[in-house]
Amino acid sequence: MALASKHNVLITYGGGLVDPAAFVLMGLAKGLFERGAFNQIYIGCYSFESLYKRELWKKYDSHLERELEGRRGTYFGTCRGIDMTEEPYKSLSIQMLKKEKISTIVIAGGDGSARNAAEMQGYFEEHGICVVFAIPLTIDGINGSTVIGRRQAKRESIRQTENIVAASLQTRDNGKYSVVIVELQGRNRDDILERVLESFVDSGKVSDFDLDEILLIVIPATLSSNIQKLIETVKGSERRTLILISEGAEWKVENLAWLIEEYGLPKRKVRNLAVGHPSQANNQTTEQDKTEYQKWIDFAVESIACRHGESFSTSLSEEKEYRVQPLSYYAERNPRHGQQVKLPEEEIALIRRYMI
Repeated sequence: MALASKHNVLITYGGGLVDPAAFVLMGLAKGLFERGAFNQIYIGCYSFESLYKRELWKKYDSHLERELEGRRGTYFGTCRGIDMTEEPYKSLSIQMLKKEKISTIVIAGGDGSARNAAEMQGYFEEHGICVVFAIPLTIDGINGSTVIGRRQAKRESIRQTENIVAASLQTRDNGKYSVVIVELQGRNRDDILERVLESFVDSGKVSDFDLDEILLIVIPATLSSNIQKLIETVKGSERRTLILISEGAEWKVENLAWLIEEYGLPKRKVRNLAVGHPSQANNQTTEQDKTEYQKWIDFAVESIACRHGESFSTSLSEEKEYRVQPLSYYAERNPRHGQQVKLPEEEIALIRRYMI
């Protein structure tokens, strides 16, 4: 611990479909502060951009705690399109992090930030900086490795979809009901799609409507859909129509909406939206969620404090056992190109029932 006290830590939020990001990041910062594991503790805004921009840092202290009271869950912000394995990002990061005596980078995020963390490990370690992927915030499609945000992502996706359905599918255009296309966010994964679909099927309802009142179609990322047949099916129906599409699917919502309007439904209104990122405030997060998140935070803090100078990830098994894993743990299960993890057969069967 004497070595650790001479160095500083930078904690950043890489993203992921979970609302209480500030709760998680501040919990990590508070835990490391109470352990006396580092001299200074900083939280970096806008994810990996903060690794090379000092002005995006916030020092952890009681003032920051008060500033975050009642703030929205994504207060620390995210930033896409930055690959830390490329120049000039990695050189600029090393220069700044060494100048500020940062010995450890702690990341809480989704599948993209987990991959980038693993890919930059070797280069950063060459310069004496270790990388910890402390808490996975909804990495979809990983069997045998529970993540924090999965339940909440499903709950929020259902809530937003039902709000859209309630508002949109009461509308009749030229005597016919509207078509709503909803993209469920969770890149290149279908488990969010399956979980939302399962909830609708189990309840027999979508919002205020019985399931048999709605033409429900799903477009997953891992199975091929017949788009021409889909358009013909929608064109031939006057029912309320809801199309659920995975973010990682070949067909994007805006392209599909254009095709349906152009070739299928000149007289029916088509709405397309993307849902999944929650917007409620941290202080509205349930106590059950906070208790669950805190257990993972405590394990991550203990692991970081005891393994100073090491790079690693943490995971939670289906048996609810917290574990330290190699930093590459999530990256190997969620590669940059393609999906390796397959859904269980019964879940695939449910998706197929509503595919065209």
